[in-house]
Amino acid sequence: MRDFFIHPSQTNLDLYEQAIASDYSSSQCRMLADAYIFALRQVFPLARGSGKPFISHLVGTASLVMASGSSFDWVIAALLHALYQRRVPFQGGLTPTERRHVIRERFGTSVDDCVFRYTDFESQSLDQVPGNVDAYQADVLTIRLADELEDLCGHALVLHGTVGADDVGVRGAYPWRRDNKIAEASTLKRLSYELGLQGISRGFHHWLDFASTPELLTNMRTGWLSSTMIGV
Repeated sequence: MRDFFIHPSQTNLDLYEQAIASDYSSSQCRMLADAYIFALRQVFPLARGSGKPFISHLVGTASLVMASGSSFDWVIAALLHALYQRRVPFQGGLTPTERRHVIRERFGTSVDDCVFRYTDFESQSLDQVPGNVDAYQADVLTIRLADELEDLCGHALVLHGTVGADDVGVRGAYPWRRDNKIAEASTLKRLSYELGLQGISRGFHHWLDFASTPELLTNMRTGWLSSTMIGV
């Protein structure tokens, strides 16, 4: 049986199968598919620094939120969580404010509000989250933790930077990303535990073990330091 906290869904097909196994209703499955196609239209020219299509990161984040038993609106917000970022080439060149009208009309006020608050929260350090997480925004914090874990899955961080090189001190390269994650590890695990996200906490314990990263992956690096437009 697939452990989605270690290997989250990466394609729409995987996510749909996961949704069906999670007893989603017909209308929920229809909206999930609509949200996927909508997100794909916005982000298809983008790839992560690891070379993974950006849409796969959105799917993976939604998969982790779904596996955590979160509400349906949270799952849809996770699938759309990057769409208010200016780096995302939203169809029609809409501003973030204009994008909100589109999302609200299509997926509802709750989803729009969650994505909007997540966009503001994403730039904040997790160390700023209060000790009592119940008093915080549980929806955006859950999505943020899922986003952070999804970044780690599949040893993706090691694929950032120059082929075969250490790139020590280069912002965005593997050593920089690895050291940042190691510094955040205790906070990521604590917040997951305090929110009752045992599966995500277990995923962090697994993927934060950088000693298990296959050495051969250093020869498969993309040469990229962050998400990149790959053209059409």
